[in-house]
Amino acid sequence: MIGQPPAEDLRTVTLSRAEFQALAHDAESWRTLNSSPHVAELLAEWGEWSRRTAMRQASGAVCAALDWRAFARVPTYAELERRRAEPVTPRRCGARDCRMVLSVPWPAPRHDVFCSRHEDDRSAAA
Repeated sequence: MIGQPPAEDLRTVTLSRAEFQALAHDAESWRTLNSSPHVAELLAEWGEWSRRTAMRQASGAVCAALDWRAFARVPTYAELERRRAEPVTPRRCGARDCRMVLSVPWPAPRHDVFCSRHEDDRSAAA
């Protein structure tokens, strides 16, 4: 590799006395810190917090991926306003001898409108 010393140089490290003492002091500090019951408790709590945070984010991502289907079926406020702006025209059912009045959005369709009891007549008329 470019910029890497030869392999035999990686085995030998030369430290000054001050660097060695600083490393020994850091190692002793870490050993003392890790042997403390308070630190062990804090680390355990942090591990639990980290796990819950990851689960919350994953759960939120799954919910966000699934919720779009629910929102796709629900009309937006703009769509509801547009629907309410259209006047509703009453029309009678197109079946013979039926007096049911239906609400049909304006402009009313050109074909006959049938109530739910006469849906079969609708398919026969088509």
